[in-house]
Amino acid sequence: MNKVAFSHRENGFTLLEVLIALALLAILMVSAIKITADNINNLWYLENKTIAAIIASNHAVQLRLDKEKPETQDGWDEMAGRRWYWQIKRNKAVISGVWRYRIEVFLEGDKTALFGLISDVSKN
Repeated sequence: MNKVAFSHRENGFTLLEVLIALALLAILMVSAIKITADNINNLWYLENKTIAAIIASNHAVQLRLDKEKPETQDGWDEMAGRRWYWQIKRNKAVISGVWRYRIEVFLEGDKTALFGLISDVSKN
């Protein structure tokens, strides 16, 4: 008679191995969720920055097209479902015959400008 040697370990995982695997999986999932949340925040910031740049560029072009060159100007625009406050301030002329303007764009409720643009505009 042949005796078959039985091992104490059968096919499969022990409870401890399963718990370690689940702990590693949980750590990886938390890291993936954190990375995704950071990417969403960065995307929101970049989207707002891009929209603010477009608004500032639009007002720089409008300054060049207008006959009258105001010393200061401000107002509200709505773009991408959000309200944007913009300010235009004229600085000292660096070159004769040219005004230098600073255009700043703020997201509604923010106290710091999200985007600033310096534009040189002919006085004529």
